[in-house]
Amino acid sequence: MSYKLLTLNNPKILKGKDVDDTFISCVMHFRPINTKICPYQDIASCKTACLNTAGRGGIFKKGETTNRIQDARQRRTDLFLNDRDEFMSLLIKEITKFSNYCYKKDKKPAVRLNGTSDIQWEKILVDDKNIFELFPDIQFYDYTKIPTRKVGHIKNYHLTWSYSEANEKYASWYDKIAYNIAVVFNGAFPIYFKGREVVNGDESDLRFLDKRNVVVGLKAKGKARHDMSGFVIHV
Repeated sequence: MSYKLLTLNNPKILKGKDVDDTFISCVMHFRPINTKICPYQDIASCKTACLNTAGRGGIFKKGETTNRIQDARQRRTDLFLNDRDEFMSLLIKEITKFSNYCYKKDKKPAVRLNGTSDIQWEKILVDDKNIFELFPDIQFYDYTKIPTRKVGHIKNYHLTWSYSEANEKYASWYDKIAYNIAVVFNGAFPIYFKGREVVNGDESDLRFLDKRNVVVGLKAKGKARHDMSGFVIHV
């Protein structure tokens, strides 16, 4: 069975060119089937509004519960869970190929590994090095719902924490988080949210270019527009 792990033509990723065309970015999508892939999916109540079923990933033929995109995501997920060594070997090869592609075009590579997952890549080692140490010249970035991740020492990895009011204890992390915070809004973005300036996160996916200590506003899309769990903030 053949695998392709990274995607370059995701619409949100392509928007980054309008903000900074010195970067080319790619993303990897899993199927977030359980807490091994997304540990906080139940606590943050984000399963219903998950971007896994946004866009083409949510288009199914009548009577079917999967499609070509979901099948590909499932294959990646299965490989990651069942054969980690093979998965990491393929990932390293694809990142190397992507990096060479970028440099030939005189662009800088940026990689988002958790497009529809929340894996702590800093803890996965290959020959005693994590993926960020293996590629120190590549900018990595992700969203996360895991408030306890410690990655400040990793200079080429940028995290944005994803907020939710579905769980009171989870929401209380808002004032403790040192990095930027993403909030999904259904309605016009406010100028400020809980003391932080709100910037438009839909203009670009290149979160590592955002100024510090801001809220990254994201518009509720698809099923998220009807979410009442507390994950989506209705304004």
